Amino acid sequence: MEETIKHIDDLIIQLLCGELNHEGQEELRNWIAISDENKNYVQIQEEIWFSSVDKDELARYDASKAFESFLSHIAETGADKQKKSSNRIRRLLRYAAMIAIVALISIFAYQHGQRQLSEAFAEIVIEPAPGSRTKTILPDGTSVWLNSGSKLTYSQGFGLKDRQVSLKGEGFFEVTKNKDLPFSVKSGILQVNVLGTKFNFRDYPEDPEAEVVLSEGFVSLKSLMANNHEYKTLIPGQRAVLNKKTGKFELDEYDAGKSHMWTQGFLILDGESIYTIAKKLERSYGVKVTVFSKTLEQFHFYGDFIRQEQSLTDVLEALKGTGKLHYKIDGKNVTLY
Repeated sequence: MEETIKHIDDLIIQLLCGELNHEGQEELRNWIAISDENKNYVQIQEEIWFSSVDKDELARYDASKAFESFLSHIAETGADKQKKSSNRIRRLLRYAAMIAIVALISIFAYQHGQRQLSEAFAEIVIEPAPGSRTKTILPDGTSVWLNSGSKLTYSQGFGLKDRQVSLKGEGFFEVTKNKDLPFSVKSGILQVNVLGTKFNFRDYPEDPEAEVVLSEGFVSLKSLMANNHEYKTLIPGQRAVLNKKTGKFELDEYDAGKSHMWTQGFLILDGESIYTIAKKLERSYGVKVTVFSKTLEQFHFYGDFIRQEQSLTDVLEALKGTGKLHYKIDGKNVTLY
């Protein structure tokens, strides 16, 4: 029995490291299915690991202190349980060297977006903190920047049988080439299929349109809207905009570099409507923006700002300087008129 538990601990550690292969996943899944006791055991190990690092202290992270905190947390957890759990604690301590490495991986994950794992083999969800952006590296080496208010979801089996992710919001993808496993990104109304390329994909559910801008390579687009299953292909320097009302694509030439300048902290206003600008301000500065005057619908605004250096007031003052707009700030509420 002890040897079995030791082997299961090995599988759990590999799972938390993101290194568990398909066979190991099947074995652990089958073991969990045997009894509720087995399922609870795995969940407890995950809870011990994910609660061992205090997120509030990540900014002043010290590797040795985090490791000591983790070991201390295991010991405290064991003390609160029955004495028979001491064998399990000693067994976990034998993995100290590996856990120290995993601790660094966990800190990295927190710094680059929250990875939420409710139970073994659940989907992995990555979200930036409100008003911020984050970068993550997927298991296949693909890098993804996520803008504020976005969510990226993929399965534990990513990279084994397929490379499929779901996106709500905006992401800039640099996809690792793998001709045997095409990469696809799906939002609520649009799917992008690629082999290896760089592109920006924006589809916030509340926006009136979805947009894809291609920097390198080749992508194919498929509308998932009920009223139109249109297909399009893009070459570098092209943009596709899918209108959510009509279900129609519009293609044009576009400065691909400008499309993902937000990954460097820029807020780019490139002639969008006042409603699109309102949404950008909400996501960038964590406020609620209301467009009070319909006369603003006829105007389009331009400007480049750096979010870390220029405040919300700085941006609003620049817009006001056009003579077309006024604003009022009341706490977290902004009114444009």
